[in-house]
Amino acid sequence: MMMKIFISLLVTILFMTTHSTFAATVPLNELIGQFNEKTHPNYINLDHTILPVNKPNMYLQKPVAEKLIEAYQAFKAEHPTLPFIIISATRNYAYQNGIWQRKWKTLYTKYKNSHKTADAILQYSSMPGTSRHHWGTDVDITSLESSYFLQDQQGKILYDWLIKNMPKYGFCQSFTQGRKVGYQPEEWHWSYQPIAKHYIAQYRYYMDKHPEQIINKLNFAGHNNLNLKKLINDYVFSINHQCY
Repeated sequence: MMMKIFISLLVTILFMTTHSTFAATVPLNELIGQFNEKTHPNYINLDHTILPVNKPNMYLQKPVAEKLIEAYQAFKAEHPTLPFIIISATRNYAYQNGIWQRKWKTLYTKYKNSHKTADAILQYSSMPGTSRHHWGTDVDITSLESSYFLQDQQGKILYDWLIKNMPKYGFCQSFTQGRKVGYQPEEWHWSYQPIAKHYIAQYRYYMDKHPEQIINKLNFAGHNNLNLKKLINDYVFSINHQCY
């Protein structure tokens, strides 16, 4: 009896240690997107898969791509004529910075204020170094318009299917209705939770214990005039609870 208890405790400790180690060893540069996914051995070019894409050279972590292919095949088996297209996957820091810079240039001309400009951008776009798309775990599917998923007949069928079935393959909708802060709801944005949960746990660890290690690596338009710690807490961690 004592031996069984000892073995049970040992298994529990090993399980917890393994998962804690995983979370604790996500490299900081990968956590904030400062790496090249195209040369990373754990990533695959979606052009080399059966997944339909709207542009070439998009990458995901290999286990994520495998489960996404399973989801795609299941959807097409039920709805062979409806679109299921990957329109965004991994976006590294440089790519995200390009998005931020373009929007900042336009919106700062309008608002003449760093905080208002950032608030406008952050409705749907992340600060470089804070995007879930840095992790190789998140994808945008078919459209970036809520109206497509909520009003268009084909979009509603797709969204209903995603809500019902994507969790079977490990995916959660990152940004849902009902959150008090953070990004607007994104019906198109789906995250592979079994891997992404380790990244957000590691991000939380840094922001709780060593926030300067992340903040000091962020360099983009307006960053010196923003409360980066608050914005990171509001936007990185305000997600669908099923994605933790």
